[in-house]
Amino acid sequence: MKYLIIWLISFIAISSVDAIWHLVIFRKRYAAEFKQVAEIKNGKVVIKPLPGILSQIAVVTSIMMITLLAYNLGATTLITAVLGALAGVLAISVYGLVNYSLIKGWSADITLLEVIWGPIIGTFSGLLIVYLYNIL
Repeated sequence: MKYLIIWLISFIAISSVDAIWHLVIFRKRYAAEFKQVAEIKNGKVVIKPLPGILSQIAVVTSIMMITLLAYNLGATTLITAVLGALAGVLAISVYGLVNYSLIKGWSADITLLEVIWGPIIGTFSGLLIVYLYNIL
């Protein structure tokens, strides 16, 4: 039950921070970029919620498994944060780089934002998960 609570809180917190990055801080930049490559109906980007939710589930679950496995094997909080950052690189930064290599119109600016965002959100996630693990 403890792990489910950690996962639920982490999912809400990580998804919220991710939404703030994409929909508040860099909203205009991402919106302009996605309009070039997204499906558009009635002048608006069509969002497919199921793949988006599944990707968030995969990211949160992966970071949680990586960080808690390491932490339970004796890793320090610092090492756990580094592993969270690496998981963020794999989950987010690689996504941006692959898109840049494959999608016509995907800019270097958005790729750079994703490469920067990966380790930031990963570190935050890893630290949050370890914190929740310790207090629950």
